[in-house]
Amino acid sequence: MKKLVREIPLANGLSVRFYDTSHRYFGDYHKVRVEICCEVPVVPELFQDQTEYQQALKLIGPSARYLRHEEHQGVATADVERVVQGIVEHFAGHSLRYFAGEEFPGRLVRSELERLKKRSTSFAGRHSHV
Repeated sequence: MKKLVREIPLANGLSVRFYDTSHRYFGDYHKVRVEICCEVPVVPELFQDQTEYQQALKLIGPSARYLRHEEHQGVATADVERVVQGIVEHFAGHSLRYFAGEEFPGRLVRSELERLKKRSTSFAGRHSHV
């Protein structure tokens, strides 16, 4: 089950959300898994022109998503909450400055756009001579 454990609003208008997706896998042992997510709206202000913006909307959709999973295996039931909070605090202490920067939304959207462009051209290239 996916449970929101914390949401941190950022100065640039974005939010980073932390979801606990942990589960017990044997006896008293748990796989602690925290999903870290930040959605960035695809908006015209992130692009040089309308054509580039429209292309991004077609490839990415209304938002780009940063998604990461942090996992710890073999955690006892009594320690699950502490480990989840430790993951959240570690990420918040080491990465939030990057996410809160004014450049982050544009960087994430451009990165996702380039990834999708490469994927679509490599897919087309593999099948173009069939």
